[in-house]
Amino acid sequence: MPSSSNNETVFLRIGFRSLEQDGSLTTIELFGVPGKTSSTGQVDSSEQIKRFFDDLIARVIFRRARLMPECDFKSLQIWLYDTETKDEQRGYQIPQLDQNDLVVDSNVRSSKLEAIYVLDNQLTGIEYERWEKIATELFTPLFSKFIAPPELPSELANNPFVKLMEASPIGKALEMVNSTLDPYSDMKQNLFYNALIIQID
Repeated sequence: MPSSSNNETVFLRIGFRSLEQDGSLTTIELFGVPGKTSSTGQVDSSEQIKRFFDDLIARVIFRRARLMPECDFKSLQIWLYDTETKDEQRGYQIPQLDQNDLVVDSNVRSSKLEAIYVLDNQLTGIEYERWEKIATELFTPLFSKFIAPPELPSELANNPFVKLMEASPIGKALEMVNSTLDPYSDMKQNLFYNALIIQID
């Protein structure tokens, strides 16, 4: 069990199992999920965080894999990856990337998720081309799931009138509508990673 104080963030591995009836992809393991240590010493992530990753990553991939008869991937390991963070500051280990890995760049300009790195599977020729095509088609839909609502410019956000409006009943009602439309809007706005690293098995 990771050691930490009650207020310190720890990074966990959590697993997801497919509920789809068809398809060869059955399990996804996600690394780098933030969690806390409870008063009883248990280390876990909140249900909201688990649902966030389940809805925006795991279920998206499972559903996509089911719709792709050519996809024969069995399981995935996925690391949350911030390209700007040094390894010693990350809080958890990630695989080393090299020039042979597949890079899938975001096709959605406003996505907070900028790239997906798929670790090289040592394939060549036609086998590699098939693997690359399946991986790209399988993971590209993830980019559209990480579009965050626009933030107010700092000069407006700090304006006393704007703050007053946000605290008013109308402002609270608008905030509630936004949360209903996208319950993960705040979490998307405050992502601590901008990429994923994926190992296919």
